[in-house]
Amino acid sequence: MHRRPGKSSQPSGGPNRLLWTKGAALAVAAAWTAGLLVSCRMPAAPDRPTAVVLQVPDYDAFVDATLSVLYRYDLPPDRVDRARGLIVSKPTTSGQWFEWWRVDSPGGYQLLESSLHTIRRTATIRIEAQTQPVAASAPASETQPGPDAPLPTRCKLTVQLDKARYSSPERQITTASGALAIYSQRVPTVEGQRGEAVVQWVPLGRDPLLERFLLDCLVKASPDVEVVEETASD
Repeated sequence: MHRRPGKSSQPSGGPNRLLWTKGAALAVAAAWTAGLLVSCRMPAAPDRPTAVVLQVPDYDAFVDATLSVLYRYDLPPDRVDRARGLIVSKPTTSGQWFEWWRVDSPGGYQLLESSLHTIRRTATIRIEAQTQPVAASAPASETQPGPDAPLPTRCKLTVQLDKARYSSPERQITTASGALAIYSQRVPTVEGQRGEAVVQWVPLGRDPLLERFLLDCLVKASPDVEVVEETASD
């Protein structure tokens, strides 16, 4: 088979274009890796509660909005005490790197941590009523917004996210096929014990990044809520 004169078997652009494409791919990979390394830093441990003081016109409506936010971000409530202003979510396994739609592993470090280990988070929301924001000496038109409208309440909203890591005894795996039974009770542990393993959740402290994210979401979920103090600590 003869090639026609002037025709080249090389792709358009020749080797220069191929080198440029490889260089661009390496540059993108290097930039992505550098960004991951910069963000892959353990968050500083919080030294005070993540809280804000609000003026809440309707307490029950604010509690309902809080529950909706927890459901939205995969933290379904397990305990709701409206009288005490306490909401505790169910312990929920945090999202991994391929669960791009989840927000419960904020930051490169925590996303990598949740991808390498089984991490779960538990949210505790406290809505503590403090004082009535309107003074008793105020005119009746200001004190009573309406005959059926609830009086606004000054509340302290505190968000706490506790992390824990799954831990179980290591099993003896001596063959490749034995890895299939790594969670089986028939495989002994490295200490030689058989039977059901003692599983525990090791506390890892609080998650300040998710606490701040949820706090902002709770405030934005109720447009009629007014922020009195940006932060508060005990």
